[in-house]
This record gives sequence, C-alpha cells and structure tokens, in this order.
Amino acid sequence: MYSHQHFSASTTSLSFIPIHIESIMHMRLLIVPSLAVLLASCGEHGGKHASGAHAADDGHGHGATAPVAAPAAAEAGHEGHNHGQGGITLPDTVQKNLGITWATAEYRVVQGVVRMPGRFEAEPTARRPYQAPLDGRVEVLVKPYQQVEAGAVLYRLHSAAWQRLQQEIADAVGAVKAAADNLAAAEEHAAAIAQALTLWSERLATLDRLGKDLGGKAAERADAAGRVADLRISAAEAKRALSEAIRQARGEDGSVHTGQAQVRLDLLLGQAAQLAGLTTEALLKVEGGKPAWASITAIEVRAAGLGVVEGEVLASGTWIGEHTTVLTVTDPMGVRLRAAGLQADLPRLSNGLQARIVATDPAVQKSLPATLVLGPMADAVDRSVDLIARPTEGTTLPTWVRPGVTANLEVVLSGSPEEELAIPTAATIRDGLKTVFFRRDPNHPDQVTKVEADLGASDGRWVVVQTGIKEGDQVVLGGIYPLKLSQQEGGAQAGHFEADGTFHTGKH
Repeated sequence: MYSHQHFSASTTSLSFIPIHIESIMHMRLLIVPSLAVLLASCGEHGGKHASGAHAADDGHGHGATAPVAAPAAAEAGHEGHNHGQGGITLPDTVQKNLGITWATAEYRVVQGVVRMPGRFEAEPTARRPYQAPLDGRVEVLVKPYQQVEAGAVLYRLHSAAWQRLQQEIADAVGAVKAAADNLAAAEEHAAAIAQALTLWSERLATLDRLGKDLGGKAAERADAAGRVADLRISAAEAKRALSEAIRQARGEDGSVHTGQAQVRLDLLLGQAAQLAGLTTEALLKVEGGKPAWASITAIEVRAAGLGVVEGEVLASGTWIGEHTTVLTVTDPMGVRLRAAGLQADLPRLSNGLQARIVATDPAVQKSLPATLVLGPMADAVDRSVDLIARPTEGTTLPTWVRPGVTANLEVVLSGSPEEELAIPTAATIRDGLKTVFFRRDPNHPDQVTKVEADLGASDGRWVVVQTGIKEGDQVVLGGIYPLKLSQQEGGAQAGHFEADGTFHTGKH
C-alpha cells in the first residue's frame, strides 16, 4: 500500500507527462470492452482457483484474504459446466449473444476450382404477360405483388366479340343438327327429279314413234321435249345440292365427325376454348339445360403457373383493345445465373461441367448444384465469355435466389484433383503465428475445442484441412473472433462463457 506522500509525489510527477486527459479517457473507452473479454472480469480467475472454490461474497476467488467456500458451494451457480479437456462451453444464450454460427466439414474439390461473379436473371418462361384476347372492358381481380397459384382468376373481360362468337357457335350447332335432314331431303329431291326425267323421256320417245306412224303429234312432241329439257336442268341442280348436303353431313370417309358442319363447329369451339382458357369438353358440358359456351358472359383469364403479380396492373373498368397487356406474372424461382468467365479458361471449360452457385454472404453455406452452359458468343474487348448456370432440376431454391441478386459461380475445371476434406476459410483465424479453428464436440454440442489448423490448398473460400477434423464435424463460422480473444493468452484452456458474453477459464 502506497503512502499518502508517495501518492502525492507520483501525482505531481505525472503532471509533467504531455498527454491530454481527454485522449486518455477516449482510449480507455476503446480498451475496456476488449479487456472485459480477455480478463473475464474475474481478477485471478484465469489462474488456478484455490481448492477449486469461490469466495462466498460474489462466487469468485478475488484475493488471498477471500474466504474459501465449501466444495458444495463451489459448484453453486455453475451446474452443467462439465468441461472436457481444452473445451469451451457455449450455452444457447451465449451462442445467440455472440452470433455463433456453424459450418460443416465436407469433401469437395478445392484445387482446380474457378470462381466467377454473376447475377441471377429470369428465364424467358418465368415471366408471363397476360394480354387481352379480345377488345372490351377489363375487370382486374388481383393486386400488384400478390402471389397467385396456378389456375387463379387474374381478370375478367367483357367483350362484344365474344358474344358474336357465341352466336356463330349456335349457328354451327344448328347446322350440324340440320345436316342429316338436309342430306335426306336432297336425296329425295334428286331421286324425284330423276324419276320424272325418266318418265318424260319415255313419253317423248313414244310420241316420236307415233308421229312417224300416224302423224299429228308434233305439238305434243314439242311439249314433251321441253319438259325433258327442264327436268335435265333440275336434275343437274339437284345433283349439286345433294353433293353439298353430303359434304355438310359426311366427310370423304363417310363419317359424320368429318362432315363440314361438324368440322366448322369444332373449329369455333376450339377458338372459344383458347379465348376462355378452357377445354372443348368443358365448353360442351351442359348445366341448367345450357352448354357452358352459351352460359359464359365474360372471359375469365387464369394464371398458367405459380408466380407474383408485377407492379404494373391496369385499373378495373378500363376499355382496352385486342392484345393489350393487362398484367404480368413472374415466377421468382424460374432463374438462371449469368457469370463472366475468362477466355483463357475456355480450353478447360465445356458444356455440362459440374458447377455450384454460391451466395456472396459467407454465412450462407448451402450452395446450389448447377449445370454449366457456355455462351455462344465471347466479348473480344473484355476477353470474357458468358457462362450460364441453371440449378439442377428438382433443387429447392432458397429465398435469397431472385432475379437481380448477385452470386458466385464455382466451376470445377476438367482435369482437377479429387475431392478433399475442407472447411470454409472464414472458419479459420490467425492466433499469433498460428492459424486455428474451433471444432464442435459431437458428443457435447454446447462445447467447442480450439484446434491448431494443419491446412492445405485453398481456393479463397474453402481450405483443405489435413488433420484434426473429419467429415461431418462442425466448426465455428460466425463469432470466431470472441472465441479467439478468450484463448489468445496461449494454450487451449478449458472454460465457458456466461450469458452476458463473459468468458471464464477453469472448471467450476
């Protein structure tokens, strides 16, 4: 203990040091938080506790004069901190406070992997504009940025052209029903004219014979000849009418389904089905004594697939012309990645190579398997070539995949080495002259162990680990810096973090 005189002399000597008090206070505010982690607010807590016990006043041994608690009291307030050799306990609360995240060691190709920046863009089939099939008044039933399912009604179109089409269909249905009757009538008419022509032809022949034998039959013969001529003209017209009736009722194969009347009805129904977005069978379905094609008062346009309505939508009640775009629906998951590769890598690139799409955020460890497609054109100025990567079919795309989002494309070049056990580079950290990482204990998920890293090749994002870890082990990714601070005095000391982020070494 310094005397009062000594303290005053020291204070007087300090007055000659040219350091501003404000600067000292500012540096103190910066240093204290770090010291709180390093020193763990326990004085001699980083050393060996006297008999493994804590003082009775605050639960920690803080001096030689502190009373020693009983062994049972030594464990009070620290149950569950059963540390293994060199382990650091990280309860769930501490993991949340420190932002601890994990990465899994896996076998992957590290050497011979090139990484190129890119961005997602929508596939041509992912963006679908919905245009008005006819002119009329539109009634929009969805809102901008609304997610719609396949088959959902997007808008209704009230059009006079649709009503005219319905009238044509009605006429065609009547023509199909009348085709058989018209054919029968034409056949009877042609047969009757043929029979009358036969009779008058026989009478004309008889009059010619009697005129030669008896004479005086010239007037009757002339009348009969006129009748025969008229009947021949009528027979020709009846034959033409019969042919038309046959074409309307039956096709060349003699079937009623290939008749011209039925074919015209089918074409009109197909046109109506395209406009209404329904099938022909659905239009012919009878409800309430009327077929569906006759009951539709407005065309309902439905979504062809899952998607989100874009921001530009016409207002309800707007009169629009044919082929006017009412709204557009985009499927956010229908994307591909376009990256720029170097022309120097073209000899080792080819269509169908194994590729991965990786998020730019290192905390997002899940990559998307993809297939590489080389762009058909290269840029002579930038000395680059477009590389297209489509996620493998059936892959569930995460929410961060959207058109316009940037990502990295990892391509395994042809002739690359085999897969090696690796962890993310961000899961390693320098500790003095060494590089370390923190491995999670498989048997105690709330404990980690500091491991001196024996590293191999790295591609900048992943690094090969030679020893100290196996496939499936987890390592600390986020929050690794506070863990390093807790251990930087050297040696893997057993300890634990309190809920407030304070680290304690030793066994409690």
